[in-house]
Amino acid sequence: MEEKDPRAPFAATYAGEAQAAGSGAQARSTGAGNAHVAAFAPCQAWPSAAGSGTVTFYITRHGQTVYNVASRVQGWCDSQLTDEGIRVARLLGRGLAEVPFAQAYCSDAGRAVQTLNAVLAARAEENSQAALPFIHVPDPRLREWCYGNLEAGPGVELHAALIRGFGEDLPFDELNRRLPQVAEVLADQDDTGRAERFDQVKARLESFFSEAGKQALAAGGGNVLVVTHSFVVRSVMYLLDPSRVNDPLKIKNASVTQVTYDGETFTLEETASTRWLGEMPQEANAIPFGFRM
Repeated sequence: MEEKDPRAPFAATYAGEAQAAGSGAQARSTGAGNAHVAAFAPCQAWPSAAGSGTVTFYITRHGQTVYNVASRVQGWCDSQLTDEGIRVARLLGRGLAEVPFAQAYCSDAGRAVQTLNAVLAARAEENSQAALPFIHVPDPRLREWCYGNLEAGPGVELHAALIRGFGEDLPFDELNRRLPQVAEVLADQDDTGRAERFDQVKARLESFFSEAGKQALAAGGGNVLVVTHSFVVRSVMYLLDPSRVNDPLKIKNASVTQVTYDGETFTLEETASTRWLGEMPQEANAIPFGFRM
């Protein structure tokens, strides 16, 4: 698999499919969620930006995919959305139809691009009066973790690698609390040299959110939609507030995590919420890869 440099500069453009959908926005907002003020650790590594207003990132996981249903490891490898994945992505678009978005980003994985297009198309259909956000070129810094030689393989192999690395079968919540160690354990056993260590994931996420936050503040702040992956969302939660890394235990497809930025501090707000969908999405795998829950 060809690897792109996640630090490479990216240009901004309008994605054809989403632009064809026109503009849109409608949100079923109910409650503020639990706010917790924190800075990405270390705070000094995330440069502050001059500008007015506040930025709110709406960070969502892509819709359900073929590999999700098949219980296969899906990091930098890719598979398309299932019909259910498209349906739930469209539910999210309708749920966000009253939320004005200034900008939109997604990972460069096809499943994230497909999700963003479905969300924006449904949002436009629900509220044709809302402005289409400025859509940036898919960004490799928002990719899922790379799992090296485990990519596209059965999920039980990832589970087995963690048991070998830790010397015991740790429950899912404990693995989340040890997120940096999880990345190290997997990288240490990877013979391709591609599996990412946690510092690499952290660096690209810091780079993305610092840059995106600066750009949004320079334009006056506002809401920014980000379509990415489950362990990216989990990593953001861990970096902002490790005590909430299991809140909730699972990051469901098309769930939304909010992070605000005022030019100095990133604040973890509501985490992995499905309230925007108006329903609880179906589980592809109630217990992923055989982990103890």
